[in-house]
Amino acid sequence: MTEAKFGPSLVFRMKDQTFKSYETGAPRINRRITSEIVLTLGLLAGSTVGYSQGTINWSDYVSPDQSTGSPGFSISVFGPGYRTQGTGPYPNNTSMDLPPGTATYTGAPLSGSGNTIALYVDTTSFAVQNDVYDEAPVALDSFGTGDEAGTWDLTGSLVATVPGINAGTAVFVELAAWEGNYTSFASAGVHGAPLALSGVSTGTTILGGPSGDAPPAFPGNLEGIGLQSFGIFLIPEPSPIVLGILAGLAFLMRFGRKPPLMKCICNYTKLW
Repeated sequence: MTEAKFGPSLVFRMKDQTFKSYETGAPRINRRITSEIVLTLGLLAGSTVGYSQGTINWSDYVSPDQSTGSPGFSISVFGPGYRTQGTGPYPNNTSMDLPPGTATYTGAPLSGSGNTIALYVDTTSFAVQNDVYDEAPVALDSFGTGDEAGTWDLTGSLVATVPGINAGTAVFVELAAWEGNYTSFASAGVHGAPLALSGVSTGTTILGGPSGDAPPAFPGNLEGIGLQSFGIFLIPEPSPIVLGILAGLAFLMRFGRKPPLMKCICNYTKLW
């Protein structure tokens, strides 16, 4: 079996063979060397294509499995409002979700093709957060209507290809939602659309391979990675008293004074 050569050694061999051919009056590269080049390039191309892009099943429904104790997955996304109850930090599941939670939301579930849910995927939680503000989402979908309002695809088979990340890679996920048909979270924000984020998943899911060509054959889903129901939160308007205090502080700062209360007021405004 002929061993394929790489790098400079192959180049030098090609030069040697070419010079010999010229010396013998036959100005052509040796066929054996040409075959080695073609074989080498073919192997390299095959190794790249086989694991080029992974896939993820981001459907809003994964059925529970009593035999394994799997709780399943299904969450809801709500329009502008507040979360009035619920244990633990926001976001939190409602009693209608999988697994069920105790949260209630005052906003109506997002519904119809006029509202958008987006999928962001990357290999670290920090990268996902950056992608949300800087990149196009991996995939987009619209919400259901009627009894399916607040949810998106419930077929259990909404598969998206993740560009640039190989099959078998563990990835973090974040969902974004907004009112309107904008093509990204950043675009929706620029246009002033009400929007919300699920927060980055606390766990990871494993990307599958396209058509089962790369392990694992079946794409990972959103079950068990920490994603929960979320909603577009309203920001309360400041009271007249707060507005008066801010106006007074702005007046004092105009003359170069920096009142000690400024830090306190700034902290308060972040909590509206």
